[in-house]
Amino acid sequence: MPDEASCAATVEKLRAAREPRVVVVGNPNVGKTTLINAVAGTRLKVGNWSGVTVEKREARLSHAGRPVYLLDLPGAYSLSPHTPEELITRTALLDEAPDAVINVLDAGNLERNLYLTLQLLDFRVPVAVALNLVDEARDKGLTVDAAALSRALGVPVVETVASRSQGTGKLLDGALSQATLGMGVRYPQTIEAAATDLTARMAEMPTLPPHAHRYLALALLEGDPSVRGRLAATGHAALLDAADAHLLALEAEGIDPLIEIAEARYARAGDLARVAVPQAEARRTLSERLDRLALHPLLGIPLFLGLVLLVFRLTFSVASPFVDLIGGPLQDTVRGWAAAALTWFPVGRDLVVGAVIPGVGTVLSFLPTLLVLYLAMSFLEDSGYMARAAFLMDRAMRSIGLDGRAFIPLILGFGCNVPAVYATRTLERRSDRILVSAILPFMSCSARLPVYVVFAAALFPRYGSWLVWALYVLGMAVAFGFALLLRRTVLPAEEGGVLLELPPYRFPSGKVLWKHAWRRTASFARRARTTVLTTVAGVWLLLALPAVAGGHFATVAPQDSMFGRISQAVSPVFAPLGFGNWQATGALVPGFVAKEVVVGTLGQIYLGEQQAPPAPLGLLEGTGQALSATWNALKSSVSALPTVLALPHLGTDTRADTKTPLAAALARAFMPAGALAYLVFVLLYTPCIATVGALAQEHGQRFAWGTVAYQLLTAWLAAFVVYQLATRLL
Repeated sequence: MPDEASCAATVEKLRAAREPRVVVVGNPNVGKTTLINAVAGTRLKVGNWSGVTVEKREARLSHAGRPVYLLDLPGAYSLSPHTPEELITRTALLDEAPDAVINVLDAGNLERNLYLTLQLLDFRVPVAVALNLVDEARDKGLTVDAAALSRALGVPVVETVASRSQGTGKLLDGALSQATLGMGVRYPQTIEAAATDLTARMAEMPTLPPHAHRYLALALLEGDPSVRGRLAATGHAALLDAADAHLLALEAEGIDPLIEIAEARYARAGDLARVAVPQAEARRTLSERLDRLALHPLLGIPLFLGLVLLVFRLTFSVASPFVDLIGGPLQDTVRGWAAAALTWFPVGRDLVVGAVIPGVGTVLSFLPTLLVLYLAMSFLEDSGYMARAAFLMDRAMRSIGLDGRAFIPLILGFGCNVPAVYATRTLERRSDRILVSAILPFMSCSARLPVYVVFAAALFPRYGSWLVWALYVLGMAVAFGFALLLRRTVLPAEEGGVLLELPPYRFPSGKVLWKHAWRRTASFARRARTTVLTTVAGVWLLLALPAVAGGHFATVAPQDSMFGRISQAVSPVFAPLGFGNWQATGALVPGFVAKEVVVGTLGQIYLGEQQAPPAPLGLLEGTGQALSATWNALKSSVSALPTVLALPHLGTDTRADTKTPLAAALARAFMPAGALAYLVFVLLYTPCIATVGALAQEHGQRFAWGTVAYQLLTAWLAAFVVYQLATRLL
């Protein structure tokens, strides 16, 4: 059998033949992803809370003329996994056989961070330490001696401030050329003897990675169930028997290896922290002062709700003029150009002018709204406030058998339900993951926002931001209500506790905020280019196909088309909800593909039905109209800023005399009570097909389609109640 030296030589040959792979490991909120973005120039998602990186992610860059791969692993407090993130990180370290490990430390919390460092040193892999957030440590009154820490650990230590790209240039050099195995923990003699014996046995087992022998030996002595399961599944029963024999011998001596190993690591981490950080009187930080208000037991939640309302008011005030611009003058200009360019192709002109531009253009008109919303939400995320929101909601979440950490996927659901479903992997207990996934689709994703905005502009112009805020709160209330019901019936709570970490407040980089907001907005625009375009083309085809005798393609009345007849057949189901007209009902059906399609279909139906074909428009004339309208929108947006904080008189979100053509058409087609019921139905009914796919991937087809069924029923009942109440109050 090959010995450990020959196995190690084989691994080294394999490494030399491939591109170097460096894994980045650290506790949550130490800046791992920010550091990779700074080193590699990538745009990996950064969020100032734990659990943002749920899977390992990779960035490729060129260093010294050679490609290098950086792997961003989920935040982990320990390599004895208690959460999915820690299991992913530990598995990657076992399987990847990386050329080097960059261990990112928070300079202001060294003792806690160094426990993971000492576990990494149990792997025989070169390690380099990035001493990150040194600026925040100084703000606390702490000065970290990087050279002393390097000498004590036996590995290179580089000071970095990843958010400013300070120190990141020489970090990769240190990882690739200077990283060393370092000086790990010396455990009590009995533990070391048992670990040495197990390591020697592993040397005769070529299927076990040589770089992980010592770590695996210690994990077996700790009784790590995931390691035991891994070795049992790969046919290493003899090694497990040997570990059990050592455990019995240690128990006979009154030694608990789990406690002994943990205490040795904690003691060593404390010694290292004292070496690196001279005694200094820590100052009270700005984060601690701000948290007196943000985490106040009585004021904290009202403050959170007020900030969300402020975000919506900012979104409406700043973005509404540009929504009107894109949905009105710019769309009219493009339709005129298209009419002029396609005079030779009548069917194509009808498709582009009557379907594609009204449908896709109406959806794209809400890009300014989403951009402002994403900028505001990214600011709250990256500043650290969203972690406080999760902490604040901990008491409310515990009342339904969850904890504050479960609120993080729910917040992510405000952006998009799909990544939020995958973010439930960060929850430790399976019942929690199922429960949060079941209620997540009730959280109002950004794709629903255009529907709210256009109806608010049409029927509730003075109270748009308040209406949207109320819908978001209603979605949360329904989600929590369902969670409580499921907890008391089919998903009882499991025992367990979760650590919630509050990172310090940080003023986000404007460049980073813009990248985040632009990436999300561009993703929405891509969906308009693909999913929405395909769907509106399909709707146009159904509107063009006659469903009555004597009808002709593309000239049939909308109500006599295939789309109209199908919608009319479904409409009676929605008549008790106040929107039994076929146009409103028909828009809900393609909304199952993607919620933004609801607005696109409404625009296609109402504008195609009510607007006369545009007159051909010349290039110069159209450009002049577009530039003039853009200048007016810019002036209106700037002048609207003072109304953001005009809460006493509620402000004015959208003036009635500046309605887009679609908003004006909806104002004629809907009564206020029916419009409210329609919005509630859009809020609560079946999630988009991508969300259904994510639910099926995580929990199975039966669970996913069960979610679809109970959401449809819930949406119908809620809309019915709202309509009945609204008809009596409005």
